[in-house]
Amino acid sequence: MKMMKHWIMMLGLAGLVSNAAAVDPRLSYLSPGGLKVGTETEVTFRGQRLADAEDVFFYHPGVKLVKIIEKNDRFIKAVIKADAGCPLGEHKARVRTRGGVTELRTFFVGPFDMVRKVTPKEGEGPQKLPLNCTVAGSVAAESVDRYAVDVKKGQRISAEVESIRLGRGFYDPYVAIENSKGFIVARSDDTPLFVQDCFASAVAKEDDVYTIVLRETSYGALGAYRLHVGTFPRPTAVYPAGGQQGKELEVKFIDQAAGDFKQKYVAPEPKTFEATFGQQNQPCFRDLAVFPQAEGVVAPSGNKVRVSPFPNELEAEPNNSVGEARLIEAPLPLALNGIIQTKGDEDWFRFTAKRGKRFDVRVYARKLRSPIDTVMNICNKDGRNLASNDDSGGPDSYISWTVPADGEYTLRIRDHLGNGGPDYTYRVEFQPRVPELSLYVLDTRRYDTQTRKNVVVARGNRFPLVIQARRSNFGGALALSTKDFPKGITLHAAPMASNKSSQTIVFEAAADAPIGGTLGDLMGKLTGENVADISGGIWQNYDLVQDGNRGVYYKTWVDKMAVVVVEELPFKIRIEELKAPLVRAGTLPLKVIAERKEGFNGNINVRMLTRPSGLSCSSNINIPAGKNEITYLFSANTGAEILEHKIAMLGTASVSGGTAYVSTQLTSLKIADYFMVGKITPATTTQGYPTALKVALTNRTKFPGKATVELVGLPSGTSTVKLEMTQDTKALTFPITVADNARAGLHRTVYCKMTLNHSGHTVTQTLGGRGTLRINVPPAPPSIKKPSVRSLGKVVEAK
Repeated sequence: MKMMKHWIMMLGLAGLVSNAAAVDPRLSYLSPGGLKVGTETEVTFRGQRLADAEDVFFYHPGVKLVKIIEKNDRFIKAVIKADAGCPLGEHKARVRTRGGVTELRTFFVGPFDMVRKVTPKEGEGPQKLPLNCTVAGSVAAESVDRYAVDVKKGQRISAEVESIRLGRGFYDPYVAIENSKGFIVARSDDTPLFVQDCFASAVAKEDDVYTIVLRETSYGALGAYRLHVGTFPRPTAVYPAGGQQGKELEVKFIDQAAGDFKQKYVAPEPKTFEATFGQQNQPCFRDLAVFPQAEGVVAPSGNKVRVSPFPNELEAEPNNSVGEARLIEAPLPLALNGIIQTKGDEDWFRFTAKRGKRFDVRVYARKLRSPIDTVMNICNKDGRNLASNDDSGGPDSYISWTVPADGEYTLRIRDHLGNGGPDYTYRVEFQPRVPELSLYVLDTRRYDTQTRKNVVVARGNRFPLVIQARRSNFGGALALSTKDFPKGITLHAAPMASNKSSQTIVFEAAADAPIGGTLGDLMGKLTGENVADISGGIWQNYDLVQDGNRGVYYKTWVDKMAVVVVEELPFKIRIEELKAPLVRAGTLPLKVIAERKEGFNGNINVRMLTRPSGLSCSSNINIPAGKNEITYLFSANTGAEILEHKIAMLGTASVSGGTAYVSTQLTSLKIADYFMVGKITPATTTQGYPTALKVALTNRTKFPGKATVELVGLPSGTSTVKLEMTQDTKALTFPITVADNARAGLHRTVYCKMTLNHSGHTVTQTLGGRGTLRINVPPAPPSIKKPSVRSLGKVVEAK
């Protein structure tokens, strides 16, 4: 009976922990990887620990969750809707559960009906597709997927693949269009426009059944794809590659398959950081996409353009030399646009500028998916080079330029290898230097841009983040604040000093905070008296396809972070209040205390996230199972920054099969000047003879009571005693006992170590470094030579 009661009690305690929501939910991918605009679609979100899913966060407007229809640990099935006005292209999503929020994953909203992939039976031909549809699937290694489509003479036929852009892995597709005789009419592997993804486009020369051939480029596996097939246009570039915000712009789409065509659009007023599809380089909220449309059919992917406040200037041929460059009448700032149309081509522009004006002169080409690798030169009016650049702006050219004098100047653009073509478009912006600010969360480990990038705070608990600031063209301290956060969460953050670019901040949830969450923002704002109005929010990258040291192949960016309140966790951690300072060349113990709920007895790992300059400590330490506290020992070097810092510790433990994260409170750590500085007067003695070392003392930081001082680094064979001192002590004299066999020589490693109890903390400090003690060997006794008979002279015999 006692044994049964024991087991019942143990099961009850285990239930206290296991009944909590499953923490750390994971999301691997969405299936299918997209839906048609204006429709509702059932989507499966596959991952781990999803049984208590309650919501799906979408980063862009136009997509919403209709309902969750089924859920378990491994997946949820949900109906999502893309409104009729939903932007086409890449969208981002996360699943929120009662125990956390998943990684960010991407999916696409397209213009076409979805068609289910059907594997043909043996002897059957390829699956027949209607024009202007999307089919999703995968290709096994050493296999090929084929689809057939009826096309009339003169019709355009295009096939576009989304594969690496789905963000699931390093997929490298190949697509071809074949006629009924097996001849390839168009094919593609990698493309500048879509990186590893590809497209093929052609105009049918006769009525025929065309076959779309899709495989991995080296006949490996293609884990996932969305294939668009239809009569949509697929231009490789757009010109000009940008426009002035709020103005109507007519652009030319460069379509090498069916011929160029024009389209008008109004460049919108940029309001938020919102990129419609991922890219390798850090995008700007002014990087947008224009979706080409021909004969009422819109392309599934857009061509990138820039939107800026500067008026456009287009190149006027001929402009292949400095002498042919036409003078632009409009003053700077401007946006220059052109195309390097043939091999060996170069474009020259002539403009005027005022002395002392400072500009960031940036090329936008590769960032807009143009194949050109630009080289840019700023020259005087006669073409003499003043500044040049190839790739300082990433793959595009960039020059920080201050106008040396009033007058005319010229600018040259060419391709680095002398290449050219009808889609070698570029855009050069003369951007006045203005203050810019954005924030992001630092990676928690190498090759991981997903873990701990959001605020996931349990009821009655805390959660830390390390925030990094990108400042440009200004300096000063930043005040941090939240925007659109759910109720019940409080931010604890010190101002970010002007000489700091990162710091730890802590979020705390009230015990009764509602379970739920949203997408919010973390804002930074320049603070101080009579300062400019400079602010900025989150601008975060997520590396979706990464291959270790080989680099990142596909990434996306967002301007919000997920903020959620989750079920209560079975543990908390806190720092015991620090009442003593950490002084230069000193140590200070810091106690971290765990508060465990009944039934939770797991190991808790504790780590310091950021360290003030000059401070060192263990990278992490464990509170073992069954224990409730550990001691972190901090030490400061002689150059530690004297300041009151705000620190916090991250606590990590395994809960319900996942990893739970908590934080200590944000705690003040005061780094102060030395308690005492000392200078040891050199001493010299001989083996077997005592001596003394005198230490002159100067107080720098006040301390209570008495400190014990000991000499450290004495050579073997010597000894001394410990002494006491107060903050008012001016000198100490240590008696040194020197044995007959004490180690002889010049010893320069002697220093003092003081130890005291300061407000309940045992703190130490070293002082008087590189004190010297010389121990000589005693001189040898003089040798006495015994006289010989000869040396005493001749002996005279007695008579």
